[in-house]
Amino acid sequence: MSNRWPRSIRRWVWATALVVALGLPESRGASAGQFKSVTLSGTAYIDAANFGVSFGLKSQLSNSGRKLTLKSVWSTLVFETDNRECEINGLRVFLGDPVRSYKGTVRISRLDVEKVLIPLLLAGNDEKRIPTLKTIVLDPGHGGRDPGNVNQRLKINEKTIALDTALRLERILKTMGYAVVMTRSNDSQLNSDKAADLLSRAAVANKAGADLFISLHYNAVGSGAQRVTGVEVYTLTPHSQYSTSDSERDDDTGAVEINPGNISDHWNMQLGYQIHRLMIEELRAPDRGLKRARWAVLRAVECPAILIEAGFLSNDTEGGKIATPTYRQKIAEAIANGVQAYGNVLAGVHKQRDGK
Repeated sequence: MSNRWPRSIRRWVWATALVVALGLPESRGASAGQFKSVTLSGTAYIDAANFGVSFGLKSQLSNSGRKLTLKSVWSTLVFETDNRECEINGLRVFLGDPVRSYKGTVRISRLDVEKVLIPLLLAGNDEKRIPTLKTIVLDPGHGGRDPGNVNQRLKINEKTIALDTALRLERILKTMGYAVVMTRSNDSQLNSDKAADLLSRAAVANKAGADLFISLHYNAVGSGAQRVTGVEVYTLTPHSQYSTSDSERDDDTGAVEINPGNISDHWNMQLGYQIHRLMIEELRAPDRGLKRARWAVLRAVECPAILIEAGFLSNDTEGGKIATPTYRQKIAEAIANGVQAYGNVLAGVHKQRDGK
């Protein structure tokens, strides 16, 4: 592993590889189904402390009984009741269902155990399909007549900044040995119809037989624009769960749909976590969270995929940084290092499987 990586990253990757290679005796072959559950508000919930025991995680409950910390030499997970946001190794990660309290225990939904915790604690566990990592498709958001988000004061727009970042990332990934395909390499749209344009981007990845899809964007808000900054990374919302923005759980239609992208739920989480972690650490940007959404490009793509919101153009301070080539290069480097960390996890899983 290159010594140019920060020591903390090298240490984490080797730690992950060690856990994957050796396995945890109590959790080898672990699945959400092995834990007893109770049904709360129509959702199956598992005792978080019991789950932690099977992964060698010691539990500590706060005096209020609302916050549970699960900790091992490798990982620290913090959950709070009535909250969909948790903390995993210091990162904000959004669950599909709120954490619940039940008879003095803290409960996590069975689906979140299956779709969030197990992929991060034991990558490749019971997965029949272990991806390779050779071909990467980069998707700079918007283009052509669609500028995306715009900061008129700074005279910058999302389509131009996203393309520049993607081209920088393309060059880095190629030097790492990956084959890279761009959904667009100039100021153009794939289709004049917005819905068709989004699906066309996923189609590029599917046609290329991509192993990985990254859609690059920059964020914006209206009210409170000068207060909101930071990085968000999105993976596809799993079947039967609700997206991060759907706090009222209104999208029942979306929840019952099974999309092509859901075949990669396990690896989407591992990929999203790796890239989100490296972006927060290397950019020292505010952590807006690893989140879930049913964006069109994520629904239709047939390989592990994420959508990155690399900062807020609407914030003049952060937008001013994004407007500089130096900062966009840092963004590209952080994403590339996240891709490499994900690749190292895959390599560890393949080594484990081949050694059996």
